[in-house]
Amino acid sequence: MLTQEFYNIIDSNLNALLDKYKDDKLIKKHRNAINNQKSYALLIWFLEFYGRKSNYKDFITDGDQDSSCDIVFDNTNNQGDKIFYVVQSKWNNADNSKKETDKDEILKALNDFDTILRGEKQNLNEKIKAKLDDLDNHLKANGEVKFIFLTLSQYKGGADENISAFIKADEKTKFEVIDINRIKVDYIDRTYKKIDPLNPLEIYHNPEENPVTIEIVQKNGTVKIDKPFEAYMFLLRPKSIYDLFEKYGFALFYKNVRNPLLQSQFNEDIERTAVDNPAYFWYYNNGITAITYFLPTIRRKAEQIELTGLQIINGAQTVYSIYRAYKDATVTKRRQMDSESLVTLRLLKSGGKDFDLNVTRYTNSQNPVDDRDFCANDDIQIMLQNASYQTNIWYEKRRDEFRETPENVKKVPNYIFANAYLAYHLQDPVSVIKNYDQRKMNKNLNFISHKENENGLYEKIFNEETTFENMLCAFYVFNIIYNAAPFSYQATFRSSLYHFLALFKVAFTKYLKAKFNNNINVNKRIIEIYEKNEKEIIVKTFKFINQFVKNQLEVSKNEEKTTERILNFLFKPFHYEKIKEVLEDLELSVEDIESVIIKDNEQLIEGETDEENNIENND
Repeated sequence: MLTQEFYNIIDSNLNALLDKYKDDKLIKKHRNAINNQKSYALLIWFLEFYGRKSNYKDFITDGDQDSSCDIVFDNTNNQGDKIFYVVQSKWNNADNSKKETDKDEILKALNDFDTILRGEKQNLNEKIKAKLDDLDNHLKANGEVKFIFLTLSQYKGGADENISAFIKADEKTKFEVIDINRIKVDYIDRTYKKIDPLNPLEIYHNPEENPVTIEIVQKNGTVKIDKPFEAYMFLLRPKSIYDLFEKYGFALFYKNVRNPLLQSQFNEDIERTAVDNPAYFWYYNNGITAITYFLPTIRRKAEQIELTGLQIINGAQTVYSIYRAYKDATVTKRRQMDSESLVTLRLLKSGGKDFDLNVTRYTNSQNPVDDRDFCANDDIQIMLQNASYQTNIWYEKRRDEFRETPENVKKVPNYIFANAYLAYHLQDPVSVIKNYDQRKMNKNLNFISHKENENGLYEKIFNEETTFENMLCAFYVFNIIYNAAPFSYQATFRSSLYHFLALFKVAFTKYLKAKFNNNINVNKRIIEIYEKNEKEIIVKTFKFINQFVKNQLEVSKNEEKTTERILNFLFKPFHYEKIKEVLEDLELSVEDIESVIIKDNEQLIEGETDEENNIENND
């Protein structure tokens, strides 16, 4: 989703709020000042989207004489602590939404926030004066305050040093910039993935770093397993699960291959059982599996245990569904749920990354889980997905994570990106083809570490050098020839497409440098060509490559020798490299590519041949 497209969505929401609250005196006052009106509407949107607060007038403190401090309010967080929030809103027009946030605007906000902390804010109306008096008392009581700068421009870190200095001056003072890109990620999470984003108006302690206290049920006994690995199995009541999620939220699931969905039929069924048939819940539900760094010794009469490093690796939907059901239940219904419902918790001692990953893998095996799902929470996968939100090609890092998408957006699984990138950018088409045999055995080496499998490719593909731009370029080239070729995606592994994709980079780079100059950015140029729908030159280059490879592999009147060369080309890196060297040494002119003739409905890459069918039987 392009920034402009997302801006239009937010701006339409702001216009709807201005119309909805058209009788608001401040909206009336600023009817001729669109910047003030839209900034005010952005605050309302912020409170409704993140704070789930519809009574915005209780929070916004703008008055006749002051406009720099837009919101000052206190909120009791999920830990039961009072925190004050001070929010400034900066609306930007469509053109400025694509630009970097003005550093001076943030410095001005920091200066204003510092004035508030010192209690030196002047020219206040009664409403904001009362709020700032409350804030001052809160600060004197050693309370925490968080400042938020809300903007519809793009913050790229220009004021990070100033922000760090501001925060360092007081450990109980927090500061966060929420820009249009952060808003976009959160909006996509809630709207298209159906999961709740991290809320800037909540502070969740990390359960991996902080002690976690859980109430357990002992009357039915606790099962302890000593060998080969220490583990416990005991029962929890709904209240224990509710308290756990209320305090730690989605941070409980950082190591889970699935995030709980906000809405799904599965969740609704769990909630319905918890509310309508609480006594049946234990019989119908598989329970929860969690890991912890240390297993405590649990006495027979213990009703509470303290854990460190807690992560729920299976049962996220169960936890979230019970939380929702309990939260919405009446006091009487809660008593019934706690009296009749029990949930099994399997608690394992962490055995290190490999052990924890395997436990996660096997405890989720009752529902099909792809290898890529186990990598979905890696920083590199999150970075690639967030970068993809700047385009209309969204990077799907786990299966079915997008419950829906906008009409003009195409979601592409990361295994397709990985194959195209491995062949095109990393020049390793042989590994793509060999990996196909592994995929038939439900193993995708692209998402398996070389530490786990000596042939694993994960670190080769995904590392600090990997960028979404390079992946997108590889995908665009792949997509052009894939759509022009007469085979399905699975059939691409039974053709030489990935080898042609790799050689295309060599030939097209030579072509562009001959036509323009050696400094041209080839990948940016390909992306531009694709998005302007000027794809003919790419198709011509593929046809040129097709003929070039034929000339290298075919042996006149010797079908057996030709077949041997094809198989070597497909499966042996040395033979691919030999042909690549020939192409690199070839004196290729602009005319060699541009003079290629493409006939209507021409098959650019030949479909499966008898030789290529043998791929499945070769190492």
